[in-house]
Amino acid sequence: MTSLPSKPTPGPRAASQSALSDPTGTLSSVMKAVSKATEIALDTEADSMHAYPEKVCLIQIRIGEQSWLLDPLSDHDLGPLMKALSRKTLLFHAADYDLRLLFRRYGLKPCRIFDTMWASRMVGHERFGLEYMVRHYFDIQLEKGPQTANWGLRPLTPEMERYAFNDVLHLMPLAKLLRERLEALGRLNWVEQICERLIDQACEPEPDVSDTQWRLKGSHRLGRRALAFLRAIWHWREVEAVRSNRPPFFILAHDTVVRMAESAANDLPWREMIPRRMAMRRRKLLEQTIKEAKSLSPKVFPERLKAKRFRASDAEKARADQLKEVRDKAAEKLGLDPSLIASRAMLTRLGLEQGSAWKELMPWQRELLDPR
Repeated sequence: MTSLPSKPTPGPRAASQSALSDPTGTLSSVMKAVSKATEIALDTEADSMHAYPEKVCLIQIRIGEQSWLLDPLSDHDLGPLMKALSRKTLLFHAADYDLRLLFRRYGLKPCRIFDTMWASRMVGHERFGLEYMVRHYFDIQLEKGPQTANWGLRPLTPEMERYAFNDVLHLMPLAKLLRERLEALGRLNWVEQICERLIDQACEPEPDVSDTQWRLKGSHRLGRRALAFLRAIWHWREVEAVRSNRPPFFILAHDTVVRMAESAANDLPWREMIPRRMAMRRRKLLEQTIKEAKSLSPKVFPERLKAKRFRASDAEKARADQLKEVRDKAAEKLGLDPSLIASRAMLTRLGLEQGSAWKELMPWQRELLDPR
């Protein structure tokens, strides 16, 4: 952990200035700064492309003119810091993923956030990536750094440090500028509503997906016996992924899992689908898994999921078309992407379910679709 000045240092930094070299002193200085701050820019880096299950590997914080990198992989207790952060306004760009990671790891549920990605969209930008926004407003070109690097490795390279610091370096001035524009447009409260929903959706216990998470893309066409093989192979792959600390698709590709399940269920050759590089131990466990699936009773085969299909009446279709017309006119007048007001799927539901679907909309969306 270390701090940076207000602007990123050009060129590589000396190795002795490793961002994670002084965890104790840095954490103390961060805690002091957080206690005095009202707004804090925040970002995270994870290792989803390199480890399984994924974990938070880096937390970037900026307050005023000072930035820090915090190491969640160290043995330092970040619990008190997370508790302090929960009482502040946190600035993110595309907050959803970061919020889910921090809630899952630390139980962090902030009282308030401001998401510059959503603010950018509500101002009317069709492009809203952080790199584009910084270039558009500040004429600064951010380095295209190692976004997909293995952030679980230590030490970080100077390039990785610069990339990480840049993710929070411009959030405060960007948020200030976007707030001013939203205020002038009368849309600041709209973004506040979006941010409140983001917190509620991201910071809640994960739902029970035990009967759906193994149903990979393409599995909808499988029969019940093939689904039993798919479920067995998927659980074998999960165990192997955790054991090797590698994402599941490194063990066996998703489409291969589905094809293998279908072939095994129909007594067709499936061993040729096993990658040649697969270790013998892992291969034998897979063969044993499929052998056990062959002996399962049809009584325990998974049920096929029935897709929810709606057959709209002419009156319901007419309501959806009327709402689409209202939505499109409002979006054109405001200079917004129409899907921000309501997606096509939501319009269809509004035509079908006039009560429950309306409740899922945020107040600003309901106001635009039904301004009476």
